Amino acid sequence: MKTIRLSIYGLAAILLVGLTMPVFAQNNIVTAKHADIINATSRQIEKDTDIRRMVSSFMSGNSMAWSVGLRRDDLREGIGVSQEHIQKIQEGIHNFHTDLQKDPKYKLLQEEERRAWGSFQDAVMADVASDVLEEIKQKYIDLKVKMGEMQNEKEANLFNEILTPDQMRKIQEFYISSMSESAQFVFPRMFEALDLSDEQRNQLDEIKKEMEPEFEKHADMQAEFTEKHHERLNELAPETYRAVSDPEERERRFQEVQKQVWAELQPDADEIMEFGKGLAKQLKFKMFDVLTDEQMERMADLIDNPPDYVKKLFPKRWKNDGGEWKPNANSWKPGDGIPEEYLQHREEQKARFPRKR
Repeated sequence: MKTIRLSIYGLAAILLVGLTMPVFAQNNIVTAKHADIINATSRQIEKDTDIRRMVSSFMSGNSMAWSVGLRRDDLREGIGVSQEHIQKIQEGIHNFHTDLQKDPKYKLLQEEERRAWGSFQDAVMADVASDVLEEIKQKYIDLKVKMGEMQNEKEANLFNEILTPDQMRKIQEFYISSMSESAQFVFPRMFEALDLSDEQRNQLDEIKKEMEPEFEKHADMQAEFTEKHHERLNELAPETYRAVSDPEERERRFQEVQKQVWAELQPDADEIMEFGKGLAKQLKFKMFDVLTDEQMERMADLIDNPPDYVKKLFPKRWKNDGGEWKPNANSWKPGDGIPEEYLQHREEQKARFPRKR
C-alpha cells in the first residue's frame, strides 16, 4: 500500500475552513476503504454542487433569461439584437474564462477550494469522525457553489453590458408571453418587465428564499433521475455492442436501449413532471400576489397578445387566418399562463383584504 504523510499544509487548510479537530497521526495509509470514501464522496459532491447551482441559477434567472437572445435568428430579430451585438457577445463568451481567471476574488475562491479539497482528503485518511468529515465536505461544496454563482453573475453582466435596457426588457417579456407554453417555467426576474417597485422586488426575494427548499427537492429528483438513467444505460448498452462492428447497427441498437430505458423510467419522469408543475403553480400564486391589478392586466395581455416574434415561435398555438394571427382554440385559450384557481384566490383575497396600491 502507498503511504502518504499528512502535510502541515493539509492541517492548516482544515483550520482555515473554520473547524477544530484533533491533531492527526504523522503517517496515514491510503487504504481501499479511504479510496472508496474519497471517490464516492467526490461523486456526491459533484451531484450536490450541481443541484445547488441549478437552484441558484433558476431562481436568479441569470443563465436562462439572458442567454435566450442567442438561440434563434427570428427571436434575435424580434428582440432587436444586431450582428454587432452578437459579435460582442461571442467575443465576451470566448474571453469569459480567461477574464474570470484574472479576477482576484475568483482566484481567491479557487485557492480556498483547492485547500478545502486537500483538507477533505487528509481528513479521510486520518479517519476523523463522520460529522467532522461532513462539515468539511459542506465547506467545500459551499465554495464550489460560490464559484458557480460568480460565473453566472459575470455571464449575466456580460449581457447587461452589451444589450440595451429595451432589449433586456423584451427578453423578460418573452418569458412572460411564453408562460402558457411551459407549465414549469417561471422565475422571479422575468417580472422586472412589469416595472416592479423596490418593495415588490424585496417581496420576490423573500419568496425565493421561502421556496428554495422545494426547488432543491425538484433539482434533487432530476439529478436522481439522470443518475438512474445513466446507470441503467451502462448496464444494458455494453451487451448490445458485443461483436457489433458496424457503426449504423451499433447506433440502431443503442437507440433501442434508449427507448427501453425511457420506458422503464417513465413513471419516474412523470412524477418529476407533476412535481414541477405543482411547484410552478405554487410559485406563480406567491409571485402574482405581489403584483398590482395593473401589472396583472399587463401580464395577461403579454400572454394573450404576445409580440409577433413570440407568435412565430409557437406555431401550434397560433394560426394565420386572413392575414391576422389568431389563437388556436384546440391547443390554447386566453389566460392559460394564469391558473384559473389563482384568479379565484385573488378575488377572494381582494374581498377580504382590499388593497391600497
